[in-house]
Amino acid sequence: YDNGIPIAVESFPGNTLDHLTLKSALSKNIDNAKLSRFILIADRGVCNYPNILHVTAGGNGYIMSKSLLKSNAEEKAWAYSEDGFIYESDKLIYKSRVVRRKVKNENGKIDEIAEKVVVYWSENFAKRSMKENKSFLEFLDKLMKSPQNFRVTATQAKSLRRFIDKKILNKKTGEVVNSSELVAMIDKNKINAYKQSFGYYQLVTSELIMDDKEIIDKYHGLSQIENQFRIMKGDLNTRPLYVRNPEHIKAHLLICMIALTVIRLIQNRIVKSGVVPSAERKEVGWTMGLSGERIQRALNKWQVDLLPYDYYKFMNINDPDLKLILDAFNIKIPPKFYRRAELRQFKTNLKNFM
Repeated sequence: YDNGIPIAVESFPGNTLDHLTLKSALSKNIDNAKLSRFILIADRGVCNYPNILHVTAGGNGYIMSKSLLKSNAEEKAWAYSEDGFIYESDKLIYKSRVVRRKVKNENGKIDEIAEKVVVYWSENFAKRSMKENKSFLEFLDKLMKSPQNFRVTATQAKSLRRFIDKKILNKKTGEVVNSSELVAMIDKNKINAYKQSFGYYQLVTSELIMDDKEIIDKYHGLSQIENQFRIMKGDLNTRPLYVRNPEHIKAHLLICMIALTVIRLIQNRIVKSGVVPSAERKEVGWTMGLSGERIQRALNKWQVDLLPYDYYKFMNINDPDLKLILDAFNIKIPPKFYRRAELRQFKTNLKNFM
């Protein structure tokens, strides 16, 4: 289902590479769960072809990103060529093709697969990439104009490495190059290629007949998963871990997962209830109706106050976020003073979140 409800959580040693976690997690939690066919959506850091072949061997599919900058010359030429693009609007264009690849499986043997490649350009992504790289590009520009005025730090040198012209760099002698000579080592073609990639995304998928736009939309659903990681690590304090025993670690992660599941159920109910018009959801906090942080904060405000003579009063029920949640679940709280027995009856009458 596309509701973002978590179904499993796994822990690995901190030095485990991302792509080494996928097969283990699938084998333990998914492969024998008798689920219907699923499509794995992931970024390139998690997936490699042995993992992908493990997924497809079970009759399932995948959609994952693939770096254009690390693609070969033929792939880049096709991706950046204007031929074949479908113009969804001035802000989004896309195209696709099916290619056959020879890849290694988890046993080291060569398999041949057919894979659909979708390339798209988004104006919003281009603007975001330009904004994220603005300071570095300005540094490059100033460095090329007047290298003698700069001392290149270790961090800057590491970032510059991808733009160094390898035909000039002498790896054998390890010769130290003066800053005044550094300008000759900067490859302008690599900088231009880097800028050209802004706004472009490349996806590869097993879904050969799926519509290109649907593939793009499904990949964008990855933002829901990333949002859940942010909620787990931030709002629910999953990390850092203050326990060391494996059983305690699992218990801590299970509690966080249950809390995350409750948050996602509330978010889904808010969206399905229609209490927040779609045009206003971004103003509220997130496309899922309300961010995890605001749900957590609102629920913490849902309290009762003990008044004289054993009367009780609900607190903060006019808080905008709390009211939104209550309205989504159709929970009505009459503005009155309550006896303890009435509170117990009120709790009994509350409908299940499901």
